[in-house]
Amino acid sequence: MQKILTKINRLTAELGGFLMTIMMVLFLVNIISREMNRPIQGLLQMAVFSMLILIYLGLAHCEEKDEHVRLEVVMTRLPSGMRTKLRFFCTVIELLIVSLLLYAGASDALSAYVTGASVTGTKPMLLWPVKTVMVVGLVLFWFQLFSKSLDFLKEMRGNAV
Repeated sequence: MQKILTKINRLTAELGGFLMTIMMVLFLVNIISREMNRPIQGLLQMAVFSMLILIYLGLAHCEEKDEHVRLEVVMTRLPSGMRTKLRFFCTVIELLIVSLLLYAGASDALSAYVTGASVTGTKPMLLWPVKTVMVVGLVLFWFQLFSKSLDFLKEMRGNAV
């Protein structure tokens, strides 16, 4: 399972880099067009949507590489076995929280699709595509957390023997 997740995470990380480039170009074009008194409608919304997609698609890759921000003051002082147990416990808590976020996000994306919710402005933009990508990012994040929790369980069983 981890090999498949790694390939998907690498793909989403590369997509994230591409989206960051697009986001920067959109912001730049938005600034230049406003300075020339010819603003292009919808550019700012597209840049914000790109940023949201970038963040949510990057969660699983960041978790896989263990690059999320955390305080390790206590963790570094614990023995290895206790550290693994604590990391497992924290990962299970993360799984529960992400499960709630996933449920809420999927419900909201479905609601946005059914109602045709959009960002108001001179050029309305539908919300459901962005919310759907956010849900996909949360699903990938959930599977990465699940895989990590299995790894911690294997490590704890290996230490117990």
